[in-house]
Amino acid sequence: MLRSLWNKLSRKRDLWVRGAVVLGMAGLVLIAVPTLLPEKEAGTPQAEQETEGAYRDALEAQLTGMLSAMEGVGRVRVLVTIGSSESYHYAKEGDKLVNGDEVRSSSTYVTVGGSAKEPLVEYVTRPEITGVVVACDGAGSAVVEEAVYRAVGVACGLPSSRIYVTGLSSSGGRESLS
Repeated sequence: MLRSLWNKLSRKRDLWVRGAVVLGMAGLVLIAVPTLLPEKEAGTPQAEQETEGAYRDALEAQLTGMLSAMEGVGRVRVLVTIGSSESYHYAKEGDKLVNGDEVRSSSTYVTVGGSAKEPLVEYVTRPEITGVVVACDGAGSAVVEEAVYRAVGVACGLPSSRIYVTGLSSSGGRESLS
């Protein structure tokens, strides 16, 4: 059947028809190829933990650098606790239909990426910082402790009740804060 159709289309006067058929078949192949490819894996819990760990480590490094540069603080170790994970918020579009007393609404996620159809990320919420422990040489001074409480509170958006400042042991606190 295809051979007889091709023979009919191979005449010179039907050259444009043959081109249209070839383009149509190529289009069908392009549509079918994405369905044959394996799909991407969704984010795994291990990947989320690595992201949270990297965020916590970067925050601890920034706080350590900032606090060690402050006058009177001396050597410093910082521990940050994270209470929630990073969350993604996706863009939605919706319709509202009002019919007398009845209101119906529907919403769908906005997608991008052609055939992959991935949802459009509107914004990402960083993990919530629940507390910070600071161990430093200068913790014996009330002035230094107050400066550390204020600096950490402003940098992390935490009240002083979620910050603890203590003296650093002679070993540097490597055993207890790692």
